[in-house]
Amino acid sequence: MTGTVHSFAETFERKSKYRLEDFDTLQPGTLAWRVKGLWPAVGVCFVGGPSMSGKSFWVLDALAKVCRGEDVLGRKSIPAGVVYVAAEGAHGVRNRVAGLRQRVGKLGGRLKFVAQQPDLLDPDDVADLQAFLEATRDELEAAGHGLGVVVVDTLAAAAAGADENSSADMGPVLRSLQEMAAELGCLVLVVAHTGKDETRGLRGWSGQIGNADGIVMLTEPDGETRSGVVLKVKDGPAGDRFAFTLERVCIGIDDDGDEITTCVVQACDVPDAPKSGAGRKPTKAQATAELILRAFNRVVADRPVTVNAPGAMGVTGTRLDDVRKLSYEIGVGPPDADLPPDADTAERQRLTRKWQDQRKADFTRGLQHLLAARTLRMERGYVWDFHAKARAE
Repeated sequence: MTGTVHSFAETFERKSKYRLEDFDTLQPGTLAWRVKGLWPAVGVCFVGGPSMSGKSFWVLDALAKVCRGEDVLGRKSIPAGVVYVAAEGAHGVRNRVAGLRQRVGKLGGRLKFVAQQPDLLDPDDVADLQAFLEATRDELEAAGHGLGVVVVDTLAAAAAGADENSSADMGPVLRSLQEMAAELGCLVLVVAHTGKDETRGLRGWSGQIGNADGIVMLTEPDGETRSGVVLKVKDGPAGDRFAFTLERVCIGIDDDGDEITTCVVQACDVPDAPKSGAGRKPTKAQATAELILRAFNRVVADRPVTVNAPGAMGVTGTRLDDVRKLSYEIGVGPPDADLPPDADTAERQRLTRKWQDQRKADFTRGLQHLLAARTLRMERGYVWDFHAKARAE
């Protein structure tokens, strides 16, 4: 009997994925980057913005830099191959690629283009796409490039028919992208739309924000200038702003003798500050942001904590959960759930969940507004004043 028990224990230990590590000897973790301090080597990141913000132009320009190992937003990139899945507007993306090629030259087979629209709601289509990308990865590795980034442009087109506000629909889509990134060992970069009110951030389910490894947000054009902000970097500092213009280039002549044109990205100076919206009624996100900022100031005065996060060692801040709790108490989110007195238990639970989800979404989008405006910074469950000084090491 003893021999049998011992054998079973050995077998269990051999098969278990769990391992203990000791506090006294635990070594620091290392995060591999595709673009250092911006995009991890493996994960799911978003580039969002309203129509006409130049999302696809900027993404193509950034990834051409990744192919060549050039800096992106002043951050070092690790060169690798890229697959660009143009799920929306493939014809326009073709023209943008042609224009970019005029600017940067050929990329030696490092950037591949897919014009077919995937369906991320269909498990069979997801499996087909992953198998196709695995074969492409092998080809890129054989050519000495490897596969570093897969772009999905746009999320709405790749998940056509999904309720973008529903965790039931968008949760499985996000999980498919995360699993794809893990299996391929690369970054999946998703191009996404904002809603009519761009300050509310990415359109749809707020869980995209919480689960993203990084978010870059572009804004509506201000004249010729397009602006953006590094809204979130998992395990890294965020808040950097950047700007660019779109320079018109001719890529050919059509049958009528007219020019075929597209645009390429030209970096420019960042505007002094985001548009203030003076004279206009504050948006819902702006009003929510004011409440969250009020809650932050009260909590950091009552319960300050020392933040230890990249780029903010020793800064005084507070816990995000405490700010969220007080924000709800002072009015962030919809009023109390409207529960009809004659509703059965299932209906009351459904309405309560809907109210809770809306409250969480309102808080997240208000917080996004503060992060994009470089009022607050957030990392690892802490939030602090963007302009607070880090402790000198």
